[in-house]
Amino acid sequence: MEQKILTLAEKWEIDAQAYKDGASVITASPQCEKCRYNIVGNVMKCKKYKIRHKPDYVLFCEKECKYFESKNRIEFDIYTDKDNSLYGGILGFCIGDMIGVPVEFTSRVERSIDPVKELRAYGTYHQGFGVWSDDTSLMIALIASLIDGFSLERLSNYFVKCYKEGMFTPEGVMFDIGNSTRIAIENIIKGVLPTMCGGSTENDNGNGSLMRILPIAFLNITNKDQKKMVESVSSVTHRHKRSLLAGIIYVNFVSNLYKGCSKEKAYDRTIDFVKEECKDEYMGEWQYFNRILEKTIINEKLDRVRTTGYVVDTLEAVFWLVFNENTYEKTVLKAVNLGGDTDTIAALAGGCAGVIYGFSSINDRWIQNVAKLAEIKQLIDDFRATLVN
Repeated sequence: MEQKILTLAEKWEIDAQAYKDGASVITASPQCEKCRYNIVGNVMKCKKYKIRHKPDYVLFCEKECKYFESKNRIEFDIYTDKDNSLYGGILGFCIGDMIGVPVEFTSRVERSIDPVKELRAYGTYHQGFGVWSDDTSLMIALIASLIDGFSLERLSNYFVKCYKEGMFTPEGVMFDIGNSTRIAIENIIKGVLPTMCGGSTENDNGNGSLMRILPIAFLNITNKDQKKMVESVSSVTHRHKRSLLAGIIYVNFVSNLYKGCSKEKAYDRTIDFVKEECKDEYMGEWQYFNRILEKTIINEKLDRVRTTGYVVDTLEAVFWLVFNENTYEKTVLKAVNLGGDTDTIAALAGGCAGVIYGFSSINDRWIQNVAKLAEIKQLIDDFRATLVN
């Protein structure tokens, strides 16, 4: 009998069910076991640390080892500049999230005393190396829903499975989720129309829809269609106009970057689009985005950059980071060391920086450490195929 070829979503669903049925989840995932320099049976030393034993931060799985090289390295097929930007953007997002997770909610003072310079483990959620948060889970769910024809029903169903069954999560469980997103998903379960599930009050302007909206930027659609799609996708969890406009600005900016614009030109085009095409619906919200629309945010002093979960603060921080750093690594590490909502801000800034500087600019140690890397690669491969077709 011919074996059925499962889609990636179906494979991930099987994994989630396996965890639910009792499959073990390894929280401590020492890099050494995955490294080509590992010596089996010798915990203290390896082919790089032959005389002195490994540093304590490696032995106790606190920080990445500078010598790490995966013994099962996953290769990526990057053929064009567009590929470099696509894979850079999506994996740049995942890696920003991954590096931000262990120090989420720490203060800027804490980060100035102990700045993050590398991938870490444990921390805020006691997660192992390479684990990412609900930001990446829900962003992946959007990519999966865009493959083979988009529908809000499919997207909503994936959100429920993420939340209830651990689908599209690194280890079979969603260990953190925003309150507004949780309430919206509960509304989906109750049968509420997807575009009416998100909160619409002033207090419903967290960054929970902004954090997952990136994939729309890669679609070959008009700016007007892009705007409509952002509005409908965002409304599933956040439907206040402020949240919608934040998503429109971010996606349009990344889309311009993906089309090959410099970050300066991309920013100018986005501002023009918002002021020309969004004024009728969103002019009442412009006062909250003044520092972005007038471009003053990029010249603000550090102490005037806020890194809370409020959607405007988050978007301002992303623009500040993009225009004040000039490499992928510097952008992401700076984002994390601002403290606060480190995973979301580093993910969103990392998505921009990944598009600007490309997949080839990202530290391979970080790439190879991403949890579920093979599955994410396959997802991006499938997404790329739909973009080409």
